[in-house]
Amino acid sequence: MNNKGIILALVTALISGISIFSNALFVNQIDPLVFALLRNGAVAILLTTIICLSRQMVEIHHLTRKQWGMLVLIGIIGGGIPFAMFFSGLSIVGALNGNILQKTLFLWVALFAVPVLREKISKLQLAGYLTLFIGMFVISGTYALIPSVGTALVVGATVLWAVEHIVAKVTLATVSPLLVSWARMVFGLPCLFAACLITGKTGLLVHPASFAIMPLLVSSIFLIGYMSSWYRAMKYAPVTLVSSVLVFAPVVTAILSSGIFHKAITTGQLITYMILTVGTILIVIGEVRRKQHLIHI
Repeated sequence: MNNKGIILALVTALISGISIFSNALFVNQIDPLVFALLRNGAVAILLTTIICLSRQMVEIHHLTRKQWGMLVLIGIIGGGIPFAMFFSGLSIVGALNGNILQKTLFLWVALFAVPVLREKISKLQLAGYLTLFIGMFVISGTYALIPSVGTALVVGATVLWAVEHIVAKVTLATVSPLLVSWARMVFGLPCLFAACLITGKTGLLVHPASFAIMPLLVSSIFLIGYMSSWYRAMKYAPVTLVSSVLVFAPVVTAILSSGIFHKAITTGQLITYMILTVGTILIVIGEVRRKQHLIHI
């Protein structure tokens, strides 16, 4: 039985957790929106170079108009508009509330994937979903709903990212993960630049602090690794599984923070992380059993 998609989803969660940790460590003096534009630009250049030097150029020449349309859409609703909305929303509701709201992504993905992609969620996976929800919003007690434009922006960005999952899943049936990653970066750049222009942050693009080599390099490497494993995971596994496993990323971040900087984990946080771990395990086991059932049909 091929569990490549499950393994790649877990790898993606691991990369995401390490990336969150490194960004908190290196990226603290740079405006998030400006940094996203510069980092995505660097990644776009690198991916373009890789594609030009590889056999992917042949694939580009054979893309249909429909495939190009899907790639542009992924760039706009995945790598462009939602980033601008998300960071604008964070400035209003705060990083903690904003990031917790973004973690509802797996619920939105399920809401779209079940009717549109006809993906199935087993009873065990439903138990995993409920466990994740309880861990994030009931036990943790860290989220406070703030009815505001900021909340609407963060939720809107999360919904767009959920739609991206659906579009990407369809696109990955005929387009390689590398090209999808490239499109997300390249076609998202104009949206990010427009957001910087509208918010009056274009001047920060030439500020010396924005070109800190180490933060840009580290974050770019993690972003490439994240997209590579993430899109490959979606190619081989249901998007409902991939998006829900990503909820495990904060557990990885907490382990790193505790192990490297000896940052204390409170009892409440420990319980939350344990519940998130249990939820992730239930979802993964549910997918493995679903595959075994399909094999024996």
